Amino acid sequence: MKDNSLSKASKEAPITSKPRVGVFLCHCGGNISDKIDMEKLKDSLDATVIEEFENLCSINGRKLIRDNIIQNKLERVVVAACSPITHEKTFQNYMTPLNPYLMEMANLREQCSWVHSDGERATDKAISLVNAAVERVKYSQPLDPVLRKTRKSALVVGGGISGITAALSLAKQGIKTCIVEEKPTVGGSMVQVGKVFSPEKMAEECAMCLLNPIVNEAVQHKNIKILTNTRLKKAERRAGNFNLLLEKEPKGVIEDRCISCGSCANVCPVKVPDSWNEGMTIRKAIYKSFPQAVPDMYTIDDENCKKCGKCQEACRMDAIDLQMETEIIPLTVGSVIIATGHKTFNMEKRPEYGYNRYPDVVTQMELARIMGVNGPTNGKLQKPSSGEVPERVVMIQCVGSRDEKPDGRRYCSKVCCMVAMKHANIIKSHYPDTEVIICYTDMRTPGMYEKYYKYGQSNGVKFIRGRPGEVVDKNGTLIVRVEDTLEKTPLEVETDLVVLSTAMEPSPGTVEVSEKLNVGLTEELFVKEKHPKMKPVSTDIKGIYVCGTAQGPKDITDSIVQANAASSKVSELMNGGLESEPFIAEMDRSKCNLCGKCRDVCKYKAIYIPADSVHVDPISCNGCGACISVCESGAVSIRGQSDEAMLAMISGMLENKREKEVRILAFLDDVGYVSADNMGINKVECPDSIRIIKISSINRLTPEHILHAFKEGADGIILGEYPDNPMYQKSQEKVELLRDELVKNGIDPKRLAFYKVYIPYFRGLAKKFRNFDRIIKCIESKT
Repeated sequence: MKDNSLSKASKEAPITSKPRVGVFLCHCGGNISDKIDMEKLKDSLDATVIEEFENLCSINGRKLIRDNIIQNKLERVVVAACSPITHEKTFQNYMTPLNPYLMEMANLREQCSWVHSDGERATDKAISLVNAAVERVKYSQPLDPVLRKTRKSALVVGGGISGITAALSLAKQGIKTCIVEEKPTVGGSMVQVGKVFSPEKMAEECAMCLLNPIVNEAVQHKNIKILTNTRLKKAERRAGNFNLLLEKEPKGVIEDRCISCGSCANVCPVKVPDSWNEGMTIRKAIYKSFPQAVPDMYTIDDENCKKCGKCQEACRMDAIDLQMETEIIPLTVGSVIIATGHKTFNMEKRPEYGYNRYPDVVTQMELARIMGVNGPTNGKLQKPSSGEVPERVVMIQCVGSRDEKPDGRRYCSKVCCMVAMKHANIIKSHYPDTEVIICYTDMRTPGMYEKYYKYGQSNGVKFIRGRPGEVVDKNGTLIVRVEDTLEKTPLEVETDLVVLSTAMEPSPGTVEVSEKLNVGLTEELFVKEKHPKMKPVSTDIKGIYVCGTAQGPKDITDSIVQANAASSKVSELMNGGLESEPFIAEMDRSKCNLCGKCRDVCKYKAIYIPADSVHVDPISCNGCGACISVCESGAVSIRGQSDEAMLAMISGMLENKREKEVRILAFLDDVGYVSADNMGINKVECPDSIRIIKISSINRLTPEHILHAFKEGADGIILGEYPDNPMYQKSQEKVELLRDELVKNGIDPKRLAFYKVYIPYFRGLAKKFRNFDRIIKCIESKT
């Protein structure tokens, strides 16, 4: 019994002993026929119908194929032309009335005529490529693309400016949206920064004034639900939707009753550092972060509350509930946006700057709070040690970022230069007698921000090019030791206040949420986009998007742009639905013993076992085949990519091999296949021994496939996979397994090579092909 969670094929096509196959050979305007002997190719094939045409992708080519399918009652079709990457869909559309998946393509242009100068060898290779396609298509089955409509609802994880912007955009498009924020209030870092700058205006604007209308609009929007003190606890993907469990921590205050009068905080005996003011002020255990906080209510800090009950006695609204428990909230949505923000570099890693040792060494965020009108000094620039206005302020850039030390961050945090310029300009504007010096590695003010940089210079802000080595206290005066790398002079700069521009890092919430959603992370632990250029807000998981600093360092403007892009992708998904290729895992439940190994190995979380049977989420499944490798009962297969088809194609590639001829099979994933196509497009010569077979992943291969290839005459095998594939580690393990199998069967494991493949590095791939061809020929010469 097959897994009934999968879509059914449009109709069954029985595999007969000898199905009627039509082969259509394209001259491609001479691109193929000028190199390949078409008559010899035609004479070498065994098929019901063999036709040639100048341009099969033309309207007349389409008519030729369709007429033959109908008149000759063809059951399968092979098109020998250009790359399936560019024209497979075109020819699939020509298949009517046949199912489009009953067609195979042989790539005679990019991977044959364009990479070989010797016509005879190119013709021989073309014969084997078409033979392989003919053999494979005999085992093809009619399939339908996987189509799913997702729920018109979304979860936004993170209530900062990115999350709120994305949620508002979704809500305005009629999509029910839930924002979850682990803190008691929404607003993120933007509510703390005091003022923001704009490249268009030579002035700083109130961040809260800009943010508040957006937050209020989100609160009042009927399609948005905001859950604070809440985090994502668990996530599962089913049929295009996400089944989620949210964990809402108790606030100890009933939201509907609290009128935010503050009488509870007045009587609370517990005092703790106020994180909203970066610990520079204190708050009570029952508190509201800041006057404009959303939601407008008090919250009990459960970690510090002594449960004395005084707040309960003081509350006239009976809003305090000290027995409030954690709430688990189930939620099913069609899409998820990760907007979990960032944190800043831990200054304990750079003790040389005296942070936490000298009170007048602060971070840029602490300076923002000091100069914020709702901050600890009501907006007055003061030294934390004495409350005096500093006569000189030295800012140190790239603290923790662009840092090659083991605990540093090698990347640029992008916003630090502009944040320093903003604070320097504010200081010069309100305290013109205060000298501001910025010690920089490189000032990075891209685009229009250069104008703001020049504005700062004209305001008298001074610059020293050099990263300070240390900050010391000499007789009660702070000294910044730095080498001016332009003058090549060591300097000791006396100052009253040191401000550190710290690196932007991924937040713990980003890592936690990504693990629960099984979304890939970068080396630095930011959420990894599917493609940095073409799909900058998509993740490896369909239906999950990312925006803001959860994806990497960026400023408020870029965060908002990215949030709107993410919401557009969600809307696109919900209006258009999900459509995936049908090559996905399929379970034979009569063989399955419910061991769960297939579920455990799947990085895409596509396999689940809800009760007494195993299911595959067709939207999540990538058809990589890792589940096949671990299934000891042989219950798993990939639709449309049966072992029989794979074995037949391998045999076809190696058919009619001449004596002493070397043939190497190259199994390449999608990226590797495109890279190989680029070799042809750029006319990069490739050994004629190479025969390329496109697969979804190395994990799809079994030892039987590899041993079959060597048994049929393969002299060597190349495996190529893109290393950023989530299953890449499993692929590496698979290669070791395959090599072990070769040793067990008396085959030299050097005959199996494994390479990382990248689309731009097609010349490197050609070089690897040539090197491996030489290795195999050397091995052959010794046997």
